[in-house]
Amino acid sequence: MPDTIDLDRDHGRAPQQSRSRESLTRIVEAAEILFAERGYDGTTVNDIVSRARCSVGSFYARFKDKEGLFLHIHDQQCALLIQRIDFLGDLARAENASLENVVRQSVRALFLFAGQRRELTRVFIQRSGVDAEFHARYARTWGEVRDRLRPVMLARKNEIKADTDATRAVDFTLQLMHSLWANDVLHHKMKDITGQETGENLIEDLTDSCLAWLGLRPAAIKTRRT
Repeated sequence: MPDTIDLDRDHGRAPQQSRSRESLTRIVEAAEILFAERGYDGTTVNDIVSRARCSVGSFYARFKDKEGLFLHIHDQQCALLIQRIDFLGDLARAENASLENVVRQSVRALFLFAGQRRELTRVFIQRSGVDAEFHARYARTWGEVRDRLRPVMLARKNEIKADTDATRAVDFTLQLMHSLWANDVLHHKMKDITGQETGENLIEDLTDSCLAWLGLRPAAIKTRRT
């Protein structure tokens, strides 16, 4: 966790003293665990402060309510994801990576990020489905991911051989990435629902599908299966 955490003014206040920062860290870490285990509705402020070993007053000195803390955690996780995507883009530009490599690394970055915090990410997606305001917040994050990856891919549009406009092909590829990623987060290891293998198999299959859509036909894709 960072030493100093800046909160949105509309749902939190940044404490000044070191002891207050430590209390904030405990509150956030406790809430992350409880939201992941019990979901949003199954977690109360009393549950959070009990696990964080702090007082209710200490909680409300930092957050208006449970929703404020949930938004803060969501925004923290989104900032980490955007940071990874930015690093991927910078690396692709520095190494003059091929479109195939950009696609492979983008898919892997999304799945590995979610895999490290799958239960918490699942709660974000579920909350997005029942809360219009939160859905808008969640959608903005994916919009940022898309807006960062799109120019990196379009910079290599001479490699795109799809039977459609390059921008349209890239946008659909990014939509496909998000759809399969969200589906895996929600239904991980539930093949009876998804009909898909998870883990590395899903990453490979999604990568191959994205490359094929961009016109990098299976013949140009490395053969993994014999």
